[in-house]
Amino acid sequence: MSPSYLYKIVTVGSSAVGKTSIIIRYTTGKFREYYAPTLGADFSVKAMNIGENKVKLQIWDLGSQDFLGHVRAGYYHGARGVVYMFDVTRPKSLEELWAWKKEVDSQLRGVKALVVANKIDLDKDRMVSREEGEEFAKKFLADYVEASVKLNKGVDDTFTVIAKSLMTDV
Repeated sequence: MSPSYLYKIVTVGSSAVGKTSIIIRYTTGKFREYYAPTLGADFSVKAMNIGENKVKLQIWDLGSQDFLGHVRAGYYHGARGVVYMFDVTRPKSLEELWAWKKEVDSQLRGVKALVVANKIDLDKDRMVSREEGEEFAKKFLADYVEASVKLNKGVDDTFTVIAKSLMTDV
Protein backbone atom coordinates (compact mmCIF):
# COMPACT_ATOMS: atom_id res chain seq x y z
CA MET A 1 0.00 0.00 0.00
CA SER A 2 1.28 3.47 -0.90
CA PRO A 3 2.01 5.93 1.89
CA SER A 4 -0.48 8.75 2.48
CA TYR A 5 0.37 12.27 3.55
CA LEU A 6 -1.67 15.23 4.77
CA TYR A 7 -0.21 18.72 4.45
CA LYS A 8 -1.66 21.99 5.63
CA ILE A 9 -0.93 24.91 3.31
CA VAL A 10 -1.83 28.55 3.95
CA THR A 11 -2.43 31.03 1.14
CA VAL A 12 -1.56 34.67 1.81
CA GLY A 13 -1.26 37.94 -0.08
CA SER A 14 -2.94 41.29 -0.59
CA SER A 15 -6.65 41.72 -1.22
CA ALA A 16 -8.01 40.74 -4.64
CA VAL A 17 -4.90 38.92 -5.89
CA GLY A 18 -6.86 35.68 -6.41
CA LYS A 19 -6.22 33.59 -3.30
CA THR A 20 -9.80 32.40 -2.92
CA SER A 21 -10.24 32.04 -6.68
CA ILE A 22 -7.21 29.76 -7.09
CA ILE A 23 -8.43 27.52 -4.27
CA ILE A 24 -11.95 27.32 -5.72
CA ARG A 25 -10.60 26.66 -9.22
CA TYR A 26 -8.24 23.95 -7.95
CA THR A 27 -10.70 22.15 -5.70
CA THR A 28 -13.92 22.49 -7.76
CA GLY A 29 -12.81 23.42 -11.28
CA LYS A 30 -15.03 26.51 -11.19
CA PHE A 31 -14.06 30.15 -11.73
CA ARG A 32 -15.71 32.88 -9.70
CA GLU A 33 -16.11 36.09 -11.71
CA TYR A 34 -16.81 38.39 -8.77
CA TYR A 35 -14.65 39.50 -5.85
CA ALA A 36 -15.78 38.80 -2.31
CA PRO A 37 -13.22 39.32 0.47
CA THR A 38 -12.49 36.43 2.81
CA LEU A 39 -13.33 37.38 6.36
CA GLY A 40 -11.31 35.34 8.82
CA ALA A 41 -10.35 32.09 7.13
CA ASP A 42 -11.75 29.27 5.08
CA PHE A 43 -10.29 25.98 3.90
CA SER A 44 -10.70 23.32 1.25
CA VAL A 45 -9.28 19.84 0.88
CA LYS A 46 -8.03 18.14 -2.27
CA ALA A 47 -6.32 14.79 -2.78
CA MET A 48 -3.66 14.16 -5.39
CA ASN A 49 -1.06 11.57 -6.29
CA ILE A 50 2.64 12.36 -6.27
CA GLY A 51 4.30 9.31 -7.77
CA GLU A 52 3.13 6.33 -5.73
CA ASN A 53 2.11 8.52 -2.79
CA LYS A 54 -1.35 9.74 -1.97
CA VAL A 55 -1.24 13.35 -0.81
CA LYS A 56 -4.10 15.29 0.71
CA LEU A 57 -3.76 19.06 0.84
CA GLN A 58 -5.68 21.08 3.38
CA ILE A 59 -5.54 24.54 1.77
CA TRP A 60 -6.29 27.50 4.04
CA ASP A 61 -7.44 30.83 2.61
CA LEU A 62 -6.53 33.57 5.07
CA GLY A 63 -8.34 36.91 4.90
CA SER A 64 -6.00 39.76 4.03
CA GLN A 65 -7.55 42.74 5.77
CA ASP A 66 -5.24 44.38 8.33
CA PHE A 67 -7.79 44.12 11.14
CA LEU A 68 -7.69 40.32 10.78
CA GLY A 69 -4.02 40.02 11.77
CA HIS A 70 -4.75 38.68 15.26
CA VAL A 71 -7.39 36.31 13.89
CA ARG A 72 -5.01 35.00 11.19
CA ALA A 73 -2.34 34.16 13.77
CA GLY A 74 -4.32 31.15 15.01
CA TYR A 75 -4.71 29.67 11.54
CA TYR A 76 -0.99 29.31 10.80
CA HIS A 77 -0.47 26.56 13.38
CA GLY A 78 0.54 23.27 11.76
CA ALA A 79 1.08 24.66 8.26
CA ARG A 80 3.92 23.05 6.30
CA GLY A 81 3.70 25.21 3.18
CA VAL A 82 2.85 28.80 2.28
CA VAL A 83 1.56 30.08 -1.05
CA TYR A 84 2.38 33.79 -1.38
CA MET A 85 0.24 35.24 -4.15
CA PHE A 86 0.44 38.53 -6.02
CA ASP A 87 -1.27 40.18 -9.01
CA VAL A 88 1.04 40.90 -11.99
CA THR A 89 -0.96 44.05 -12.77
CA ARG A 90 -0.29 45.48 -9.29
CA PRO A 91 3.45 45.71 -8.44
CA LYS A 92 2.55 46.86 -4.94
CA SER A 93 0.97 43.45 -4.28
CA LEU A 94 4.37 41.88 -4.98
CA GLU A 95 6.24 44.23 -2.63
CA GLU A 96 3.60 43.64 0.06
CA LEU A 97 4.66 39.98 0.15
CA TRP A 98 7.61 41.08 2.32
CA ALA A 99 5.13 42.11 5.04
CA TRP A 100 3.30 38.80 4.59
CA LYS A 101 6.60 36.93 4.93
CA LYS A 102 7.32 38.80 8.16
CA GLU A 103 3.91 37.77 9.51
CA VAL A 104 4.36 34.14 8.41
CA ASP A 105 7.90 33.98 9.82
CA SER A 106 6.59 35.21 13.19
CA GLN A 107 4.22 32.21 13.27
CA LEU A 108 5.99 29.37 11.44
CA ARG A 109 9.47 27.88 11.05
CA GLY A 110 10.85 25.61 8.35
CA VAL A 111 7.95 25.85 5.91
CA LYS A 112 8.15 25.49 2.14
CA ALA A 113 7.34 28.69 0.26
CA LEU A 114 5.91 29.28 -3.20
CA VAL A 115 5.42 32.67 -4.88
CA VAL A 116 2.53 32.68 -7.35
CA ALA A 117 2.12 35.41 -9.97
CA ASN A 118 -1.58 35.55 -10.85
CA LYS A 119 -3.55 37.22 -13.65
CA ILE A 120 -0.98 36.58 -16.38
CA ASP A 121 -3.87 36.60 -18.88
CA LEU A 122 -4.03 40.41 -18.50
CA ASP A 123 -1.12 40.99 -20.93
CA LYS A 124 -1.88 44.64 -21.66
CA ASP A 125 -2.06 45.52 -17.96
CA ARG A 126 0.89 43.41 -16.81
CA MET A 127 3.45 45.42 -14.84
CA VAL A 128 5.55 42.63 -13.26
CA SER A 129 7.48 40.49 -15.75
CA ARG A 130 8.22 36.79 -15.32
CA GLU A 131 11.89 37.68 -14.81
CA GLU A 132 11.05 40.16 -12.03
CA GLY A 133 8.82 37.57 -10.37
CA GLU A 134 11.47 34.86 -10.59
CA GLU A 135 14.12 37.22 -9.18
CA PHE A 136 11.81 38.16 -6.32
CA ALA A 137 11.13 34.49 -5.54
CA LYS A 138 14.90 33.80 -5.38
CA LYS A 139 15.33 36.59 -2.80
CA PHE A 140 12.31 35.14 -1.00
CA LEU A 141 13.93 31.66 -1.02
CA ALA A 142 10.80 30.32 -2.69
CA ASP A 143 9.76 28.42 -5.79
CA TYR A 144 7.88 30.41 -8.45
CA VAL A 145 4.80 29.70 -10.57
CA GLU A 146 2.83 31.91 -12.95
CA ALA A 147 -0.92 31.45 -13.17
CA SER A 148 -4.13 32.66 -14.69
CA VAL A 149 -6.93 31.40 -12.51
CA LYS A 150 -9.42 32.71 -15.05
CA LEU A 151 -7.90 30.61 -17.88
CA ASN A 152 -7.10 27.72 -15.49
CA LYS A 153 -3.42 28.02 -16.38
CA GLY A 154 -0.82 27.19 -13.74
CA VAL A 155 -3.47 26.37 -11.13
CA ASP A 156 -2.69 22.66 -10.84
CA ASP A 157 1.03 23.48 -11.12
CA THR A 158 0.76 25.72 -8.06
CA PHE A 159 -0.36 22.91 -5.79
CA THR A 160 1.74 20.22 -7.47
CA VAL A 161 4.92 22.29 -7.02
CA ILE A 162 4.32 22.92 -3.33
CA ALA A 163 3.24 19.31 -2.68
CA LYS A 164 6.39 17.96 -4.39
CA SER A 165 8.47 20.41 -2.39
CA LEU A 166 6.90 19.10 0.82
CA MET A 167 7.49 15.51 -0.29
CA THR A 168 11.25 16.13 -0.51
CA ASP A 169 11.27 16.23 3.30
CA VAL A 170 9.80 12.73 3.56
